[in-house]
Amino acid sequence: MKGSVLVAATLIACLAASVSSGSATERSASAPRLFAGPFQTAVIEPRVATRPEMAPLLFQRARESGATVFRLGLTWRAVAPQTRPAAFDAANPDDPGYSWDAFDRQVQAAVSAGLTPLVYIAGAPDWAERGAPGPAGTRPPDPGELGLFAHAAALRYGGSRAGLPRVRLWQLWNEPNDHLYFNTQYDGDRPVSPQLYRGLLRAFAESVHGVHRDNLVVTGGLTPFGRSGHEALSPLRFMRDLLCMSGGKHPRPTCAQHAAFDVWSHHPYTEGGPRHHALSPDNVSLGDLPRMRALLQAAVAAGHVDSSLPIRFWVTEFSWDSSPPDPKGVPAALEGLWVAEAMFRMWQSGVSLVTWYLLVDRDAGPYQSGLYYRDTRVMLTKPKPAQRAFRFPFVALPAATSVTFWGRTPSSGPATVFVERKVGAAWAIEATASANRFGIFRGRVPGRRTRGFFRARVGAADVSLPFPLRPTPDLHVRVFGQ
Repeated sequence: MKGSVLVAATLIACLAASVSSGSATERSASAPRLFAGPFQTAVIEPRVATRPEMAPLLFQRARESGATVFRLGLTWRAVAPQTRPAAFDAANPDDPGYSWDAFDRQVQAAVSAGLTPLVYIAGAPDWAERGAPGPAGTRPPDPGELGLFAHAAALRYGGSRAGLPRVRLWQLWNEPNDHLYFNTQYDGDRPVSPQLYRGLLRAFAESVHGVHRDNLVVTGGLTPFGRSGHEALSPLRFMRDLLCMSGGKHPRPTCAQHAAFDVWSHHPYTEGGPRHHALSPDNVSLGDLPRMRALLQAAVAAGHVDSSLPIRFWVTEFSWDSSPPDPKGVPAALEGLWVAEAMFRMWQSGVSLVTWYLLVDRDAGPYQSGLYYRDTRVMLTKPKPAQRAFRFPFVALPAATSVTFWGRTPSSGPATVFVERKVGAAWAIEATASANRFGIFRGRVPGRRTRGFFRARVGAADVSLPFPLRPTPDLHVRVFGQ
């Protein structure tokens, strides 16, 4: 116990020094660059925690939907003691004050289903929070206490404990630019959440990388819209302040602070289709992801991101409600087309992991954004068109002298893909493509065409949704049908 306490004390001192100075404690020999690699899909579904008896089936359905990653929420205040005991060793995952069992089962079941856990930590216990206003669990925690808990979590799931798998993907908080999850956003009229979060991110990265250097530190995905009344800071404003960069077409450094992370994350919910832009220039929906990537690229080039790895760009939530069952949602058939095109547009924007929210529709009200309809009789076996598009995305886009196509195989691996065009009631092969080792295939079919449908096929019967050559409609919808 003495050795563990000494480690904890040393860790607090190091974290306090790094947070107060804002400087990197370890930099790679060369500046990080943007990542180029596989295009993965993930799912988030809170029912794996609230309905643990359903978890094995939910994880199975996630794999059947083509996901290789599952985003899990580790609520700090649910694992830590409600009151901090005098002898509590927060850096030691074996301290009797911790209660890990429920989360252990989630991680074990996800890995058993062939899924990689992406764990986000949020919701500090009361004793770890600082004195900001807001509901319990949303107030910014003390960086030193966060660092100790992150160390304990990364150590418990570090791959060296019998029966517990390795977790390599660690995300700090959820939507830290929104007061619903992170308080406070402003001090008067001055935004303070980016600076607060930068200090927490530094402490988090120190601890997570301290356990395994190749762990990935993921920023908390930002909510896409700022809100009046100082409730939510617009994502690009939050990003500029966090990374100390200016706005405009050619961002420049505005201060000397650095942020420590390996993956930048966003939640580009959209009040329209996959090409739709947010109304505010500082908000970021699907159509605005290239602007966010450009700012990230400028910050990386300026040396304002501390990482020993190429910087990834991820989407850790997006979806639309469907109609049915939500009368204010996107017609289900159109939602399938939107999903396929959104995957393509995100891939174009340099996103290398896309996470869908949710697996199955809620019981009532908003959040009818499941890949599966809610049907207790058939236990989630009724997929929506969106599920088919998420598993096997494919688009065909007419150009002046050809039709260009893009897709990703259901296995996310190499395969021979047949691109087919609908001719009457039948389908005729127009091109053959070879998917790369990440499952991505693309090419073009010569000839000018502006009408009709194309699809992709792998094997005898595994086919994508038919994709129309006419542009998909950009209807106005409210996020989650609200």
